[in-house]
Amino acid sequence: MKLLLVRHGQCETNLGSRFQGQVDSPLTELGRKQARAAAEKLKHEPIAAVYSSDLSRARDTAAPIAEALGLPVHATPLLRECHIGDIQGWTRDEFRERYPDLCARWEADPIAHRPPGAERFEEVIERCGEFIRHVTEAHGPGDTVLAAVHYGSLSGLICAALELPVPAILKFHAANASLSILETGAATALHVLNDTSHLRGL
Repeated sequence: MKLLLVRHGQCETNLGSRFQGQVDSPLTELGRKQARAAAEKLKHEPIAAVYSSDLSRARDTAAPIAEALGLPVHATPLLRECHIGDIQGWTRDEFRERYPDLCARWEADPIAHRPPGAERFEEVIERCGEFIRHVTEAHGPGDTVLAAVHYGSLSGLICAALELPVPAILKFHAANASLSILETGAATALHVLNDTSHLRGL
């Protein structure tokens, strides 16, 4: 199966200095333009289904793509961004002020040290693996499926599919509304990462 992974367009919290996590932040005007550009790029692809994180910035990115394809959007919490606990909505300075020792340990090793109440990266990879298992069961082996995701779930999907060690989840880069292509199954491979060619001029 081929997974087309589109990171959500620019959203309001992308413009600030606050930790986002699963805070439900709306797309900016640029983010909506990016979503439409992704739809234009993908409208002729043989996509069997469109999935999305259930957070609005991902759903609103998936919507114009699904509309161009004549398909519904299937929203799922399995594709959400990593939950970062108590510090969601905080600035780094607020985290450093309230939890100085933990903030220092987190900055040194975010895999081993998580903010209070935060999701562990192992959990992100596991739920992303659950999503892959779900779409593999729901669709044929030759199908192409699109998913509107977040930085964390994009990285989690790659780690789950390629069976990478947990620290690899922090090693990828994907811009807003970029396209990545992941193949699963016997020929599992990451074919494309962070294609932004459709966003030129925005």
